[in-house]
Amino acid sequence: MADYSPESIQIGGTTATIRSAASGDKLTNPSDHSRLRVNNGSGAPITLTVTVPGTTIYGETNPTKVITITNATAKYIPIPAVYGNPADAGKVALTWSATATITFEYTRD
Repeated sequence: MADYSPESIQIGGTTATIRSAASGDKLTNPSDHSRLRVNNGSGAPITLTVTVPGTTIYGETNPTKVITITNATAKYIPIPAVYGNPADAGKVALTWSATATITFEYTRD
């Protein structure tokens, strides 16, 4: 289990840290300017699940976000502030369907 803070993209460019996906990954400081780039190096699609805390304006539980990343591709995923769980210091928990050959970068503007 590890917590990751977003790396700031600079005008001159930024070389983001590539992280290996693992059970228990969490993102800190989500904002409307943060994003996750997931690289799927496996031979099959994987899913990333984010449980969004809270409720809608109608009192219903917010829907869980399930994102599919096709095999041998990369996908950019926004990580808005509303994904942060107030009961867990505002962190966003990532649940991977598989972690072998999956890497990610967490950045913000």
